Amino acid sequence: MTQAIFAICDGLHAPVTDGAVREMSHCRKGDLAEALFIAGCIVSDWETFKAFGHDHTADWVLVRGSDRLTVQVKTASVDRGDYLIGVKRGAPGHKRPYAAGDFDILAAYLPDRNQFVFWSFEDIRGRQNIRYNPARHRQPGNWHLLDKVAESLTPNQ
Repeated sequence: MTQAIFAICDGLHAPVTDGAVREMSHCRKGDLAEALFIAGCIVSDWETFKAFGHDHTADWVLVRGSDRLTVQVKTASVDRGDYLIGVKRGAPGHKRPYAAGDFDILAAYLPDRNQFVFWSFEDIRGRQNIRYNPARHRQPGNWHLLDKVAESLTPNQ
């Protein structure tokens, strides 16, 4: 079991108070991140479909009009003041970086901020981990990246 803090607040930082820490398994954290991601997609007018089958490496397929995206959702953990996001696949002991075509967008949930930060596959190609700090890197809440990547993938009509 790992500790995670989940709170609704101003979107910047969740308050840490006595008794606010809840034990939550990695699976439960992942379920929560995916549910919140889907809610954000609905607000942004994306239709969502769960990717099924052993050959799918993306968690979700998003569709809006002629735009289609595949998304991998991860939950970040806090590590020495930064966030750490694992971006590898495979069985334990046989992990490898994701490959081209596995997904279009990485959505990382920041539980203590109750926000997502997004990367295109090209941004993280070949990496197994991302060390992220909003003060030094892109800002969370960059949902516009989904539109930008979808536009780049849609053939000109």
